[in-house]
Amino acid sequence: MSDEYDIVTAKEDDKERIAEFLRKYFFFESPLNVASGASPNRPTDEIVGLKYLSQGVSLLAVSKDDGRILGICISYCTTPKGNSHEESFTKSLSNKPYAKIRRFVRFVEDNANIWKLTGADRGLYIYILSVDPSSRVRGIGKALSKRTREMARSMGYPIMWAMCSNVYSIRICRDIGMDAVYMLPYSEYKDEEGKPIFNVPHPHTECVVFVQKLKSHL
Repeated sequence: MSDEYDIVTAKEDDKERIAEFLRKYFFFESPLNVASGASPNRPTDEIVGLKYLSQGVSLLAVSKDDGRILGICISYCTTPKGNSHEESFTKSLSNKPYAKIRRFVRFVEDNANIWKLTGADRGLYIYILSVDPSSRVRGIGKALSKRTREMARSMGYPIMWAMCSNVYSIRICRDIGMDAVYMLPYSEYKDEEGKPIFNVPHPHTECVVFVQKLKSHL
């Protein structure tokens, strides 16, 4: 445990604090958000990740000094059958940039096909990993990911997986030993005219899906 922060379970009572953190850091910097022109100021009820807090598998890194959120790891249980929150959320989207991002995410998930690859019947999915930029050199993202893996293993999940859209989360997944199983350069995701759909800012060049098997029989 760090002398500077605690890692605690995110609760539904933390929803507004987490939403503000995501607007200020995650959505503001997300390569797909920036490239699509989506506003970082998403209404709380349109942040689908907050719906997963009830599962009790999301974590916060909280400053011991002032209680400020330094990092967030929102996770949830996934299965080959898909997720009702994601399905209903995607269908309800009227905001074109958000819908464009969701189509991309679905494309990547479908092509990665981790269920066929691993044979798992469920997995813990790291949905959002975000760290306050001023705290990134402190290893918070890596600590949150490792703690999530410990939790997933203790709860009997056969796999942990993540879809990473920026170089920072890609680096963290590699550093903790996850396996890259699918990669899509943003330049290769094109519209009907053959033009890239997202003009993603440097240094982000690709989206990568990572998986880690947590049970030896898989």
